[in-house]
Amino acid sequence: MMKKITLFISLFITLFIITLAYLSFFGFETDRFNKIISNKVNESYPQIELKLNKVKLLLKPLNLKINVITENTGIKIRDKNLKLKKISTNYNIVSFFNKDFGIRNLNFETEYNNFEDILKFARSIKDSPQLLILDKISNKGKLYINGKINIDKKGKIKNNYLISGEIKDLSLDLFNNEKIKNINFKFNYEENNINLEKVELKYFNLPVSSDNINLQRQNENFFVNGNLKTPSSEINNKLINKYYENNNLKNLILSSNSEFSFNINKKLKFQNAKINSSISIENAEYYSENKSLRKILPNIKDKIINKNNKLNLNYNNDLSIVGEGNIYISEKQENIFYDIKKKQKNISVDLKVSLNETPIIIKLLDFYKNDKKKAELKINFNKKKNKLLISNLSLISKKDKFIFNNFTLNNKFQIIDLEKIKLNYQDRDEIINDLSLSKKKAHFLVEGNNFSLNSIIENILFDDSKAELKLFTNKPRVFKIKFKENNIDKEHIIYNLLGEIVFNNNKITKLSLNSKFKDNKNVSLSIVNKTGDQITTFYSDLAKPFVKKFKFIKGFEEGKINFSSTKSNKKSNSQLNIYDFKLKELPALTKILTLASLQGISDTLTGEGVRFNEFEMIFSNEDNLMKIEEMYSIGPAMSILMEGYVQKDKLISLKGTLVPATTINKFVSSIPLIGDVLVGKKTGEGVFGVSFKIKGPPKNLKTSVNPIKTLTPRFITRTLEKIKKTN
Repeated sequence: MMKKITLFISLFITLFIITLAYLSFFGFETDRFNKIISNKVNESYPQIELKLNKVKLLLKPLNLKINVITENTGIKIRDKNLKLKKISTNYNIVSFFNKDFGIRNLNFETEYNNFEDILKFARSIKDSPQLLILDKISNKGKLYINGKINIDKKGKIKNNYLISGEIKDLSLDLFNNEKIKNINFKFNYEENNINLEKVELKYFNLPVSSDNINLQRQNENFFVNGNLKTPSSEINNKLINKYYENNNLKNLILSSNSEFSFNINKKLKFQNAKINSSISIENAEYYSENKSLRKILPNIKDKIINKNNKLNLNYNNDLSIVGEGNIYISEKQENIFYDIKKKQKNISVDLKVSLNETPIIIKLLDFYKNDKKKAELKINFNKKKNKLLISNLSLISKKDKFIFNNFTLNNKFQIIDLEKIKLNYQDRDEIINDLSLSKKKAHFLVEGNNFSLNSIIENILFDDSKAELKLFTNKPRVFKIKFKENNIDKEHIIYNLLGEIVFNNNKITKLSLNSKFKDNKNVSLSIVNKTGDQITTFYSDLAKPFVKKFKFIKGFEEGKINFSSTKSNKKSNSQLNIYDFKLKELPALTKILTLASLQGISDTLTGEGVRFNEFEMIFSNEDNLMKIEEMYSIGPAMSILMEGYVQKDKLISLKGTLVPATTINKFVSSIPLIGDVLVGKKTGEGVFGVSFKIKGPPKNLKTSVNPIKTLTPRFITRTLEKIKKTN
């Protein structure tokens, strides 16, 4: 009997072990527990309806648990259905009898569901402001999830969950009406940490990717860090205009690789942002009319192009941009280097630009650099509020140096203050100019070994009002002048120039300059302001270097010059007197004499030259137009009376009367008593003269003459005045 009992027990144990082994390794399928599991889930989450297929049970005898697995099932939340590949859990057998929530964990794997459906599922389990915002801005997109969730005895999800998955083709409609499209990435989500991998998206059609982005919860804030990459792409103009208000930037092509980090607080505000970017700008075009720059850079185009710029951008409360590349100011390539730093509202810039292939004109200094002469521009400045503090600005070529140190500009690029200027250059006439300006307590000292006044004199003579530059603010400034030598032109030099210039409201209010030519010949210039008028006076014992500035007057020799002018608003009225001089090789006058058959005088003009006792011109200047009210010249050989106008560099239009001296003597001697006293008895023969017209551009003047037998009253009056004065 005992043997039978032992055998039965052995068989029972064997069968029990086999059953346990089978249930543990193979399990069995049933739908008997479906309702129990669904009810338990619904008790804790009434909004969730769990639809289960047949459940496979695997016994875990050592843990008193049943492993529950179901496949190809679904979850219904309100009216949204989620497709699941697989759900598995461990059911605690003891809890069945204790009537508590026996599911201790839940593992699930979904199909690719609509993103918005998954989001609603997540919000139904545990809602948050972040999920709400995401629900509002997201649309389209597919989401795959693989989740591992631990559950307590009351059926509540523990915080040690782990969710991974993938998002495909998600779009976000941001609150500023911007869109982020084609979002794709893989993710891992666990308590206080989200990690994104293989991120791809499009922002304004710009492809953006990332190897890794991590979001970590820190108390009530999130810490975000990762990298972003953009391949070589043309940047949409709408994106450019978003971050760069001026829409002059076009055709921007770049690539980038960036590391970043920042904090997001509970109000979704960004804090402690850090960015380190390597950016390659293949092309960038900036459009501007460049009217001001074109005066200095005549070949500058309305489109400045940057190519192949490599730059590094670093942001950590302060911004730093360092880069270099190629720049096309004109058609030819130049090099550019820049170091830009922004700290709060202050900006500092270090800039270097080669100007090897770029012509440069500084008209006021008579400096011209061609496109075969190497040069480099350097500038170091700080921008604070509405001021530019320029510590250094230099333009340096092989023999030319323009150096400016420590000067301040306002937002209109006018000079507020300056410390030092050093100029050493060769001008258009190959004259070496050496000039320095230094700030003293109450004035500025301008001095040097030599400085050419050629261009400055031309501006004074022709009164180019439109060319006035408002270089300074309206504060009065005094400049003391001290030069060893000054070139009037290539052949004429003045020595020991001393004086003072006072500027106020960007105008000369007072000027006094005195110097000497060789042989102790004086030259002086003064400007004073009286009752709103600017009065200029100029005198020189040597007239030639100043008269030759008038391009239509050639072959001028000897003479003294006296000039006075009164300027009111933009119009000036002037008088020019030249004494004891002679002319030769004057094309217009030669043509008049030839046409009038005055060959003797013509031969003298082209030989030794025709002498004149005095030349007087009364004229006005306004807007580059010189109106000649009267131009009168008298000499032993002839006298001339003219009027007309000269449009600078464009047109000359003159008309007048020319009378040989014999005719004048004849006429004057015929006047009773006066003629005998002024001229005497021997007067020559006949009364003869010509009227003439000179018109055309300076390089192509047309001359016509007509004989006259009667002198005009105006000519007679002016001749008598001059004869009386001479005698």
